[in-house]
Amino acid sequence: MLKNKITTLLFCSLTLLAFAQKQPNILWINCDDLGRELACYGNPDVYTPNIDKLAFEGVKYTNAYSNAPVCSASRSSQILGMYPSAANVLNHRTMDKKPLPKEYPTLMQLFQNAGYFCTNGWAHAMHKPGKEDYNFSDKNLFDSTDWKNRDKNQPFFAQVQIHEPHRVFVKDKDRPIAPQKVTLPGCYPDYPLIRADWALYLESIQIADKRVGYILDRLNKEGLTDNTIVILFGDHGRPHIRDKQWLYEGGLAIPLIVRYPNKQKANTTKQDLISLVDVSVSSLELANINIPKNMHGKNVLDGEKRNYVFGFRQRCGDAVDDIRSITDGRYKLIWNRMPELPYMQLTSYKKLQYPAFTLYHYLNEKGELESPYNQFMAKTRPEFELYDLKKDPNEFSNLAGSKEYRKTQKKLFKKLNKLVCKIEKNNTPETEDSIERAKAGSLKFYKKGMEKKGLPENASTKQIIDNWEAQLLQ
Repeated sequence: MLKNKITTLLFCSLTLLAFAQKQPNILWINCDDLGRELACYGNPDVYTPNIDKLAFEGVKYTNAYSNAPVCSASRSSQILGMYPSAANVLNHRTMDKKPLPKEYPTLMQLFQNAGYFCTNGWAHAMHKPGKEDYNFSDKNLFDSTDWKNRDKNQPFFAQVQIHEPHRVFVKDKDRPIAPQKVTLPGCYPDYPLIRADWALYLESIQIADKRVGYILDRLNKEGLTDNTIVILFGDHGRPHIRDKQWLYEGGLAIPLIVRYPNKQKANTTKQDLISLVDVSVSSLELANINIPKNMHGKNVLDGEKRNYVFGFRQRCGDAVDDIRSITDGRYKLIWNRMPELPYMQLTSYKKLQYPAFTLYHYLNEKGELESPYNQFMAKTRPEFELYDLKKDPNEFSNLAGSKEYRKTQKKLFKKLNKLVCKIEKNNTPETEDSIERAKAGSLKFYKKGMEKKGLPENASTKQIIDNWEAQLLQ
């Protein structure tokens, strides 16, 4: 009997070892607030040799999007493989976090059940827990911060977090970027402050690129490159005035690069529509793990097609809002479900950290914010915004309500409304008490930040602009 037990244990051990060796490692490199401002995506002003090399060695997707334009909602969506409003995790930094329902497993649970070792660490300090920022209360989601702590031959699912280019921006002393030489996106007015801020954003991306280089070098040194699928993306779009927290292209558009072992699919560019929930599902498929029914993603990395990408936004800090969007790649429909709100309602985070937020107010007060940029200062919003992304990539010309585009608007809204009704029917609205606590927290953050700047809480727009100019232009 003892001999039989030993034989059984040995067989099981060999089976597990063989299983582990057959499974690829999956590595997510998740960059905070990273838009498509990379050299390999056509930006001539930024130096990103490590990410460019990764793109050359893998597949570059040019039409990938986040589901939400703010970190906590997007990251919650990523590790659930679900649209954030479906799991009631859309309000940024949810005040009253609750455990996930049992029928909503995280990716880590699914990977762990399949024998994977799950980690989450910072690129610059993998001994420290990496950013989570999830809008639910579950704890101990990861096995470690570093894949080096796994068992021998155990496959890993690792998330490595890169803070850059999240604000506050970091200068690249090795390769500074001259503000006067950058090409601003057409959605921003051309002012010295905005140029300087944009240049620092690009320098922060260069810092992120260095961190990517460190991660890839480590894989090589540890002999892991040939058995690791590397997936790099931004958690949402870029951190600028009309981008982060908004469902315009700048807030949702992200880079997505996938490198496979042994140069498979190398130097490939794909224009397929992709949502970050697809990356979640595709990662499970790559590990041959069954996909739960609650997940919304498609296995796009293996050829499954997506016809529409959806965007979701609710409260961000002290800025209460309610917006949904849909795009088929050519046209985008934005549904403002609180149209009585202005675009430029108070958001303490942006007022403190975005020079353009105060600059817009300052110029508008003087009647100097030119069209079409002054559209963003309107006191209310249309319920619907429809844009032709091919002809109007900056999303300034609203086609909603026009006869010529009535069918397009109707078709997109039907698809969007059907999804919203299906996935949000059981949602619990945020309470007034929760909203007030969120606003109080944002005000505290603002006061502390203004104090560090040497400014009073009630500083005028002129005082704030002077402070920014002293910081960025001198």
